[in-house]
Amino acid sequence: MKTHYDEEKHEYYVDDILRPSVTEICEPISFKRLDALQKSLLKQAKARGSRCHEIVEQYWYGGFDEEEIETEYAPYIKQFLLWVKTYRPTVLFSEYRMFDYDFCGTCDLICKIDSKTILVDFKFTSAADKKSLSVQLEGDYRLCQKYGVKIDECYYLHIKKDSYTFKTINRDSEWFDLLLKHNKKMKEKYNG
Repeated sequence: MKTHYDEEKHEYYVDDILRPSVTEICEPISFKRLDALQKSLLKQAKARGSRCHEIVEQYWYGGFDEEEIETEYAPYIKQFLLWVKTYRPTVLFSEYRMFDYDFCGTCDLICKIDSKTILVDFKFTSAADKKSLSVQLEGDYRLCQKYGVKIDECYYLHIKKDSYTFKTINRDSEWFDLLLKHNKKMKEKYNG
Protein backbone atom coordinates (compact mmCIF):
# COMPACT_ATOMS: atom_id res chain seq x y z
CA MET A 1 0.00 0.00 0.00
CA LYS A 2 1.49 3.34 -1.08
CA THR A 3 0.35 6.22 1.15
CA HIS A 4 0.68 9.99 0.99
CA TYR A 5 -0.69 12.87 3.04
CA ASP A 6 -0.92 16.31 1.42
CA GLU A 7 -0.29 18.66 4.35
CA GLU A 8 -1.44 21.79 2.55
CA LYS A 9 -4.76 20.35 1.33
CA HIS A 10 -5.28 17.97 4.28
CA GLU A 11 -5.85 15.09 1.86
CA TYR A 12 -5.04 11.40 2.21
CA TYR A 13 -4.00 9.20 -0.71
CA VAL A 14 -3.71 5.43 -0.85
CA ASP A 15 -2.17 3.98 -4.02
CA ASP A 16 -2.44 7.49 -5.56
CA ILE A 17 -6.23 7.58 -5.05
CA LEU A 18 -7.77 10.29 -2.87
CA ARG A 19 -9.49 8.67 0.14
CA PRO A 20 -11.97 10.30 2.51
CA SER A 21 -10.83 11.30 5.96
CA VAL A 22 -12.73 10.58 9.16
CA THR A 23 -13.32 14.35 9.42
CA GLU A 24 -14.78 14.47 5.91
CA ILE A 25 -17.06 11.51 6.64
CA CYS A 26 -18.33 13.21 9.82
CA GLU A 27 -18.76 16.61 8.17
CA PRO A 28 -22.53 16.32 7.58
CA ILE A 29 -23.10 16.31 11.35
CA SER A 30 -20.31 18.67 12.41
CA PHE A 31 -20.60 22.29 13.51
CA LYS A 32 -19.48 23.36 10.02
CA ARG A 33 -23.00 22.77 8.75
CA LEU A 34 -24.45 25.45 11.00
CA ASP A 35 -25.22 28.52 8.94
CA ALA A 36 -25.71 30.51 12.14
CA LEU A 37 -21.95 30.66 12.70
CA GLN A 38 -20.17 33.48 10.97
CA LYS A 39 -17.46 32.40 8.56
CA SER A 40 -14.96 34.63 10.36
CA LEU A 41 -15.66 32.80 13.64
CA LEU A 42 -15.20 29.42 11.94
CA LYS A 43 -11.94 30.63 10.41
CA GLN A 44 -10.69 31.81 13.82
CA ALA A 45 -11.70 28.54 15.48
CA LYS A 46 -9.96 26.51 12.77
CA ALA A 47 -6.78 28.59 13.10
CA ARG A 48 -6.84 28.21 16.90
CA GLY A 49 -7.38 24.46 16.67
CA SER A 50 -4.60 24.00 14.11
CA ARG A 51 -2.10 26.10 16.02
CA CYS A 52 -2.92 24.56 19.42
CA HIS A 53 -2.58 21.06 17.92
CA GLU A 54 0.86 22.06 16.58
CA ILE A 55 1.94 23.34 20.00
CA VAL A 56 0.69 20.18 21.73
CA GLU A 57 2.61 18.02 19.26
CA GLN A 58 5.74 20.10 19.90
CA TYR A 59 5.22 19.51 23.61
CA TRP A 60 5.10 15.72 23.17
CA TYR A 61 8.18 15.70 20.98
CA GLY A 62 10.58 17.75 23.03
CA GLY A 63 8.76 20.79 24.29
CA PHE A 64 8.18 24.31 23.14
CA ASP A 65 9.34 27.79 23.98
CA GLU A 66 6.56 29.47 25.96
CA GLU A 67 7.68 32.88 24.70
CA GLU A 68 6.94 31.77 21.12
CA ILE A 69 3.30 30.92 21.88
CA GLU A 70 0.97 33.59 20.59
CA THR A 71 -0.85 35.47 23.37
CA GLU A 72 -4.31 34.39 22.18
CA TYR A 73 -3.37 30.67 22.42
CA ALA A 74 -1.47 30.78 25.73
CA PRO A 75 -4.57 30.28 27.95
CA TYR A 76 -5.50 27.11 26.01
CA ILE A 77 -1.99 25.71 26.33
CA LYS A 78 -2.01 26.52 30.05
CA GLN A 79 -5.15 24.37 30.42
CA PHE A 80 -3.56 21.60 28.35
CA LEU A 81 -0.51 21.60 30.64
CA LEU A 82 -2.80 21.46 33.67
CA TRP A 83 -4.46 18.36 32.15
CA VAL A 84 -1.03 16.76 31.58
CA LYS A 85 -0.03 17.48 35.18
CA THR A 86 -3.31 16.03 36.48
CA TYR A 87 -3.54 12.85 34.36
CA ARG A 88 0.14 12.21 33.55
CA PRO A 89 -0.41 10.45 30.22
CA THR A 90 2.30 8.29 28.69
CA VAL A 91 2.24 9.11 24.98
CA LEU A 92 2.19 6.20 22.54
CA PHE A 93 1.29 8.23 19.43
CA SER A 94 0.60 11.90 18.77
CA GLU A 95 -0.97 13.15 15.54
CA TYR A 96 -0.86 9.55 14.30
CA ARG A 97 -1.79 9.31 10.61
CA MET A 98 -3.42 6.09 9.50
CA PHE A 99 -4.36 5.00 6.00
CA ASP A 100 -6.87 2.46 4.70
CA TYR A 101 -8.66 1.89 1.41
CA ASP A 102 -12.06 2.91 2.85
CA PHE A 103 -10.98 5.99 4.82
CA CYS A 104 -8.00 7.58 6.54
CA GLY A 105 -7.45 9.81 9.55
CA THR A 106 -5.15 11.35 12.11
CA CYS A 107 -5.63 10.56 15.79
CA ASP A 108 -4.78 13.43 18.12
CA LEU A 109 -3.41 11.24 20.90
CA ILE A 110 -3.10 7.60 21.88
CA CYS A 111 -1.72 7.29 25.38
CA LYS A 112 -1.63 5.23 28.56
CA ILE A 113 -3.43 6.54 31.63
CA ASP A 114 -3.75 4.27 34.66
CA SER A 115 -2.60 1.27 32.56
CA LYS A 116 -5.39 1.75 29.98
CA THR A 117 -4.76 2.62 26.36
CA ILE A 118 -6.79 5.74 25.69
CA LEU A 119 -7.74 7.35 22.37
CA VAL A 120 -8.10 11.11 22.93
CA ASP A 121 -9.50 13.76 20.63
CA PHE A 122 -8.64 17.38 21.45
CA LYS A 123 -11.11 20.21 20.91
CA PHE A 124 -10.03 23.84 21.33
CA THR A 125 -13.53 25.22 20.71
CA SER A 126 -16.11 27.09 22.75
CA ALA A 127 -18.45 24.07 22.64
CA ALA A 128 -17.96 20.35 22.05
CA ASP A 129 -20.39 18.55 19.74
CA LYS A 130 -20.68 15.16 21.45
CA LYS A 131 -22.57 13.50 18.59
CA SER A 132 -19.89 14.46 16.08
CA LEU A 133 -17.18 13.41 18.55
CA SER A 134 -18.76 9.99 19.12
CA VAL A 135 -18.85 9.37 15.36
CA GLN A 136 -15.35 10.74 14.76
CA LEU A 137 -13.87 8.62 17.54
CA GLU A 138 -15.53 5.54 16.02
CA GLY A 139 -13.65 6.18 12.78
CA ASP A 140 -10.38 6.75 14.62
CA TYR A 141 -11.00 3.62 16.71
CA ARG A 142 -11.53 1.50 13.58
CA LEU A 143 -8.29 2.77 12.08
CA CYS A 144 -6.47 1.92 15.31
CA GLN A 145 -7.87 -1.62 15.13
CA LYS A 146 -6.65 -1.98 11.54
CA TYR A 147 -3.20 -0.85 12.67
CA GLY A 148 -3.21 -3.31 15.57
CA VAL A 149 -3.51 -0.67 18.30
CA LYS A 150 -5.86 -1.96 21.01
CA ILE A 151 -7.87 0.89 22.51
CA ASP A 152 -9.49 0.41 25.93
CA GLU A 153 -11.44 3.68 26.10
CA CYS A 154 -12.15 6.82 24.06
CA TYR A 155 -12.10 10.31 25.56
CA TYR A 156 -12.42 13.85 24.42
CA LEU A 157 -10.39 16.68 25.92
CA HIS A 158 -12.30 19.91 25.48
CA ILE A 159 -9.93 22.78 26.23
CA LYS A 160 -11.24 26.30 26.73
CA LYS A 161 -9.42 29.44 27.84
CA ASP A 162 -10.21 28.98 31.50
CA SER A 163 -10.97 25.27 31.95
CA TYR A 164 -10.91 21.84 30.42
CA THR A 165 -13.24 18.85 30.34
CA PHE A 166 -11.87 15.32 30.00
CA LYS A 167 -14.62 12.75 29.59
CA THR A 168 -15.11 9.29 28.21
CA ILE A 169 -17.35 9.09 25.19
CA ASN A 170 -19.22 6.18 23.67
CA ARG A 171 -18.38 5.60 20.03
CA ASP A 172 -21.28 5.65 17.59
CA SER A 173 -20.73 2.89 15.03
CA GLU A 174 -24.26 3.12 13.58
CA TRP A 175 -23.88 6.78 12.59
CA PHE A 176 -20.34 6.23 11.33
CA ASP A 177 -21.55 3.41 9.05
CA LEU A 178 -24.37 5.59 7.73
CA LEU A 179 -22.06 8.52 7.04
CA LEU A 180 -19.41 6.32 5.43
CA LYS A 181 -22.04 4.83 3.14
CA HIS A 182 -23.38 8.33 2.37
CA ASN A 183 -19.86 9.56 1.57
CA LYS A 184 -19.30 6.68 -0.86
CA LYS A 185 -22.65 7.29 -2.59
CA MET A 186 -21.95 11.01 -3.00
CA LYS A 187 -18.50 10.33 -4.46
CA GLU A 188 -19.99 7.81 -6.92
CA LYS A 189 -22.77 10.19 -7.88
CA TYR A 190 -20.57 13.24 -8.46
CA ASN A 191 -17.29 11.66 -9.52
CA GLY A 192 -18.45 9.20 -12.09
